[in-house]
Amino acid sequence: MAYFPLYVNLSGKQVLIIGGGDVSFRQISTFLAFEADIVLLADTLIPELETLASAYNFKIHHINEKPSIETIEKLDCSPTLVIAATQDPALNGSIYDFYAGKNVLVENISNRAKCDFIFPAIIKRGDVVCSISSSGKSPLVSQFIKGLVESSMPENISDINEHMDEIYKAVHQSISDPSKRAQTMRTIFTRLIEDDNMTTDNEIDGIIGEAEL
Repeated sequence: MAYFPLYVNLSGKQVLIIGGGDVSFRQISTFLAFEADIVLLADTLIPELETLASAYNFKIHHINEKPSIETIEKLDCSPTLVIAATQDPALNGSIYDFYAGKNVLVENISNRAKCDFIFPAIIKRGDVVCSISSSGKSPLVSQFIKGLVESSMPENISDINEHMDEIYKAVHQSISDPSKRAQTMRTIFTRLIEDDNMTTDNEIDGIIGEAEL
């Protein structure tokens, strides 16, 4: 079964991660880049995660208790996402069952049949985000494709993205015809890629002016 890709604004939203191992470390490292508020429930942490939790204690609320359904029931937490990443597959399944019907999406790392979403391979450069998924079948496939995308992506794609956002506004103010707008945006984008984002404002204004004729 293929999973639908969906980009979610996690800024200020709670993500509950249960378990203190390698999976939790990797996922928390990624969630921090998206400004999520992280609640970590684990009684033992691998050294890397312990260091991370200490360095980002303003974003990671570590609850030092043994994960269980009873402990989760007592949490003062309203998560948007839950990661069931303990070393106990039965507990991970119980966590999935606990949140069923509560409008909370759960990733159960032990069982794809009890899993609302899966964590993709992610490339993030500023606001440009790419995610690759094999629908949980092979992380090696995801990592292979991630490498291909990263190697072909311009290093300054984030700067180009910001530039295109400004240009989009100017094009829409100057050009009323939708097809001309689209063609102009494609022309300018191609020019920015070819010129390594060094195209001047005067040159861009010239492209827009020609499209208005």
